[in-house]
Amino acid sequence: MTTIERTRQQLDPVGSTGVAPVAICLALGAFIYAVFMTVRGEAEISNPVFASLALALLAIAGAIVISGSSPNRAPLTARTHAATHAIAVLAILCEAVGQWGTNAFVRDDWGPVTLGILLVSLGPYRPAKEIAGAGMLSAITIGLITYFQVPWLVTSGPPLAFIVAAVTPMLALCLSAAMFSFGVVTSIERWQKCAKAASLSLVRELREGIARSVQQDRITILNRDVLPFFSEVLARDTLTAADRDRARMIADAIRQVMVEEVDRSWLESLLEHAGVEHTNRPGAARAIVDDPHRVAPMMTTAQRTAIRALLVGFLTIPGFNRDHLRIVLSRDGNRNHGVITAQVPITDHILRSTFAPFLAVMRAVFTNLEATFGRSLLTLRFSYDND
Repeated sequence: MTTIERTRQQLDPVGSTGVAPVAICLALGAFIYAVFMTVRGEAEISNPVFASLALALLAIAGAIVISGSSPNRAPLTARTHAATHAIAVLAILCEAVGQWGTNAFVRDDWGPVTLGILLVSLGPYRPAKEIAGAGMLSAITIGLITYFQVPWLVTSGPPLAFIVAAVTPMLALCLSAAMFSFGVVTSIERWQKCAKAASLSLVRELREGIARSVQQDRITILNRDVLPFFSEVLARDTLTAADRDRARMIADAIRQVMVEEVDRSWLESLLEHAGVEHTNRPGAARAIVDDPHRVAPMMTTAQRTAIRALLVGFLTIPGFNRDHLRIVLSRDGNRNHGVITAQVPITDHILRSTFAPFLAVMRAVFTNLEATFGRSLLTLRFSYDND
């Protein structure tokens, strides 16, 4: 089962899709600021190669943030954060080497500030503890780098004062990002808790009505097939061989219906209630769902909700042909795999934008989700553990 981390992106995948432009702007802003400060402090550069390498590394770190923040690559993992952070710290080290022996002022070093900006851009995507912890480790590294540069600074003073001046901008931005992440996550969890409580209350209220509905369905079957047969037999007061054959046929039909209902998965029930059986063919949903190992019930509640939302999204598109929907589920050891293909009568560009929120939710609850678009055909491949 996919572990949901305490991040805004994973707890609220749909709401976080609009945060990507902010991350892009922050990453670009950090690089532009670094270039500006490098040009402004050109006189302090003693090794242009390392100064250029520092900018290149910062550009790489920013590119990782831009790529990882895309909803099409969600969720942004701890590995992506670690790569971004490590490359940004390496850029700070290269900046220091590029100014080694000639760095006159700490205040014009762009490294700590740009690292803090990148951490702010990662706020919606990573847990607060992770951002704060990585920031504290980086503060120690920046402090050591600053300590060894103190002898060449123009202003004299205790090393601790320069270290504080160097790490304060980064720590301020880092802790702000961590607090923002914590606050948003706490708010989302509080809302989800209230929504869950309301949902459970609604289920209790509807349970009795659902039970009556199921009972009424069974009574309808009896009224339609069994009672007329009994009435005819009682009216004739005789039992013939034809009556025995008819009774056997009715019993077999009822038994088949009951077995199919018991064996039918929630996914097949969903499709049938959504109108898949528009031709009134028995078992029409099984023509769409290929689940020989019966692994659909292994999905968690969150995974079922994501699949249900996706299928409802398909069914609401005008002109969508249900015969062009195919769901294949299979088992491989302790892992289950799924493939959903749908021919949708809209262009690929509209298809991507329309289903971006649905795919964001699925990426949050499924493992290794791959989405392929081509000629109005959407293909989704995903996997999940046995619940």
